[in-house]
Amino acid sequence: MKVLVLAMVLLCVCSLEGAVVMRDAETPSSSLSDVFSQYFQTVSEYLSKQLPEKVKAEEIKTQAKAYLEQANEQFSPIAKRLHTEFMDLLTQLVETGKKAVQQ
Repeated sequence: MKVLVLAMVLLCVCSLEGAVVMRDAETPSSSLSDVFSQYFQTVSEYLSKQLPEKVKAEEIKTQAKAYLEQANEQFSPIAKRLHTEFMDLLTQLVETGKKAVQQ
């Protein structure tokens, strides 16, 4: 989990680096402290707004996966039984057809 968070922060830093460089190029008179304050402001906004949305998406994926696994567990025996009964029906129909042809 820590590795995932570290990877997300690193990804955020890398993706936002271009924006900071672009802002720095637009305003060459700004000091280094202004650039860092803008950078940390952007990172904090990202972490407070977009990251929770991604976490919610992961939670939804996890819930959907759990639901599908539960549905699979419930419907698997029914599907197997239906398959067996269907194959038995087909076998009986084929045998009935063979008997009708022989007579």
